[in-house]
Amino acid sequence: MDNYSKKKAGYWSIAAQKHLKELKSDTTGLGHLGNLSLAGKVGRFLGAIRGNGNIDNKRKLEEMAFSVGVQNSFELNKIILPLLDQASDGKVKVRYNTTGDLLRVEEYMFESSDVLEIAGSIFEHTNPSDVERIVIDTMDETRRIPHLKSQLLQTLSLKGYYEEELNRSLLLQNNFRLIQTLNKASYEEPIISNEYVWGKNHEKIALTVAKLENGQRESLKDIISIIQGAQGVPLEQLSQQGQEILTIAKKVGMINPVQIVSNRGISKDFGFSADLLQQEMYSDDILDDVKLLLASIRFGEHYTMFSRIQSPEAFLSNLISYGEIGPHTANLTDYAMLEKKGIVTVVTRTKPGYYGPRTGPCLKLLRKDVAEAALKIITDANFIIGDQPEVTDFSSITDVNVSFSPEELRMHMAQSTESSKELEDYSLRVLRNELL
Repeated sequence: MDNYSKKKAGYWSIAAQKHLKELKSDTTGLGHLGNLSLAGKVGRFLGAIRGNGNIDNKRKLEEMAFSVGVQNSFELNKIILPLLDQASDGKVKVRYNTTGDLLRVEEYMFESSDVLEIAGSIFEHTNPSDVERIVIDTMDETRRIPHLKSQLLQTLSLKGYYEEELNRSLLLQNNFRLIQTLNKASYEEPIISNEYVWGKNHEKIALTVAKLENGQRESLKDIISIIQGAQGVPLEQLSQQGQEILTIAKKVGMINPVQIVSNRGISKDFGFSADLLQQEMYSDDILDDVKLLLASIRFGEHYTMFSRIQSPEAFLSNLISYGEIGPHTANLTDYAMLEKKGIVTVVTRTKPGYYGPRTGPCLKLLRKDVAEAALKIITDANFIIGDQPEVTDFSSITDVNVSFSPEELRMHMAQSTESSKELEDYSLRVLRNELL
């Protein structure tokens, strides 16, 4: 399996798992995509640990695994880690002592493409069924443009798949919303597309936009224009354009929302265009790291209780240049999801200040490439940070601890529950190596 094929399999395994994890484990047919889901879960775990180097805190390793959907320590220690040790080509090494106890995990992943390649290797290592391989090829074929069903079946059959397997795989993909079968009056057969097709998918958008009145179409156009010019804009500031239009734009994938939820019940959605990163194939932030970083900075800009971020560009530039930023008490509460994803960690530092030395929590950057990608976006000539209304009621905005990816927000298949503050505090203390 060449590197391109590994990256393709890893990319779509992660994309599929972000959908499938929202389903109940006993959902009919879910087991037929078990290897695909496992590879995607491993990929998301790799995304969380990349940049940490050596991890010898077993509790921290577990918390990072749990944050991406690993069910328990048995799954981590007996399934995922052994798979990585065997199939990562030396980029992840699991060290044990003479009695077989875990000592540490060493990772040598320098690029996000390493994550995709390893996830693809894991997918191949699990001996997936043709039904699962068809999922990879179907989602890849329909990524850029939709296909008539007959055209898609013909393309896939040329890869050696049998008709029975093709029909069963398409049925599963439709059932789990990995793809969508769209019906349009001007065609005699269905059009098949997937959730990762955006504005370039004229057919998919036409099915929705054609039903809108002229005023609604203009509102939709305005919303997309605003978001393309200001990635990560709080969606509540676009409510004047109409909540129904916002919902439509999110459902068809014209807007990728990232939601950050506080443990006191407040949630804020931040909008990104689906073409956020114009890069080579399989390099478009499938792990949601760049979107999450930008959304967290936007949260700090608009919703931190005091001394908010004044310049996202300066914030990111300093974080990249010096490797850390602070101290600020908000670093303990407002960037917890960045810690869980392994993008930053919180450390205590003493630094000189105008009124003398200050000691407090600083954000230490672990994944420089993610911050550089975010900085590249906001320094683009088309990126506009406009004058937006400030938030003055901070009574319920504390301890940000949850984020939802665009796929999760579009799925709406599982209702999230409020996190226990005690459990959340425990998780963060482990991630910060305060508990060994």
